Amino acid sequence: MTRGPFAGIALCALIGPLAGTSAAGPTRKVEIESDPPGATVYIEDVDAGAACDATPCTIEAPIGSPSLILRKEGFLPTVTELSVPKKGKLRPQKFTLLVANAKIVITDKALAGGKIMLDGADKGVAPQTLTVDASSHTVQVILKGKTIAQALLELEAGDEKEVKADAPTTVATAPDLGGDTEPDDAKPNEIVKHPDDPPPSDRGPYIAVGGDLEIGFRQFKYDNPANGLPRDERESGQSLIGPTIELWPSPRGRLRGLSLYGKIEFALNSIPVLDSSKQSVGASTFWGNLEIDVRHRWHVGDDSGITLSGGFVRDQMTYNVGSKMQLARLPVVDYRSVRIGVRAATMVGPLEPFVELEGRIVFSGGELGQRFATHDTSGYHAAVGAQLVKGPIFLRAQAAITYYSWTFTNAGTDPTLGTADGATDLVEMLSFVLGVSK
Repeated sequence: MTRGPFAGIALCALIGPLAGTSAAGPTRKVEIESDPPGATVYIEDVDAGAACDATPCTIEAPIGSPSLILRKEGFLPTVTELSVPKKGKLRPQKFTLLVANAKIVITDKALAGGKIMLDGADKGVAPQTLTVDASSHTVQVILKGKTIAQALLELEAGDEKEVKADAPTTVATAPDLGGDTEPDDAKPNEIVKHPDDPPPSDRGPYIAVGGDLEIGFRQFKYDNPANGLPRDERESGQSLIGPTIELWPSPRGRLRGLSLYGKIEFALNSIPVLDSSKQSVGASTFWGNLEIDVRHRWHVGDDSGITLSGGFVRDQMTYNVGSKMQLARLPVVDYRSVRIGVRAATMVGPLEPFVELEGRIVFSGGELGQRFATHDTSGYHAAVGAQLVKGPIFLRAQAAITYYSWTFTNAGTDPTLGTADGATDLVEMLSFVLGVSK
């Protein structure tokens, strides 16, 4: 009787290890690859632990038809049955992972007809339902030049989120200039769609203040010079610095695009003046600039604009010299002009590239014109650049060319006086403005 229990215990002790060995079963090495790589591989059960931390790898797979599970962040799990025969050659097992998608629903009636921008890319016109990868996305809907809805969405696989006109998040609705629609309110720490647009009308006057750094290069050339006038002279690297200010006095209704602009700049350095053979003539530059404008901007389409402007501009280019005789040989100018210009701009993602052209009616050219019996001066200006806005901070960079043309009638036959039929004055400028709007 007493041998029964001991016999049972001994039998269990013998069968237990044998049963465990049978459950584990024989295995074979199998190469696992995935596209993209980096997937974690599990056999039968995720809770049992990873058979492989990152593909490509080789796993010990049990003989038969075990279930194989591949997981990678941002992709849907792949579950498949793996065939592992006892004998024969095993080829590498390759799997393609599917991106985990989500949906953005833009079907609000208030957004109908608006252009949809997904992460800065044009996705057509609302209403639409967009299928996107499960990650962070910025959505904008623009109608008549105004951003009527924006949202920063954090999407996981299988999510379906709706964007509505009355529920902007994280990124601000962007005010615009021109048109008949009124903008929504914009907070100072949010991203504004159009860098030159004032804030909402209920905030009253709007102002943007910046600091402008310009680097100038000048090429002056006489036509048919005689009696000692040099044919040309060059000035390279003259720097100017000063404040800029733009004020929208009444950002509402049809006058929302109207602004007043002012800029004054002073010489930051002096550059040696060179002749045609690039030799110093013993003088250095002294420049200055002043500009006062009235501007108005109108929207064209959803995210482009045209600005017309007019005002007064003064370009002063004089010299530091040792004698009046030396100064008489240099092209001392003080251009005072009425400017009339046009500027076209459009949004490309977060940037607003622009191009501008203007004509200048020069009513005074300074000392240079007084050296001749009569003179006539005209001017032109062109610029290209781009502006970037982050909250209340804006950064603008541009390259510009200003061209002045002269025609002269000489005073007489005095051989001591320099003579010329005319002249051209080409000024190239690189400009960088960093400012804040309020």
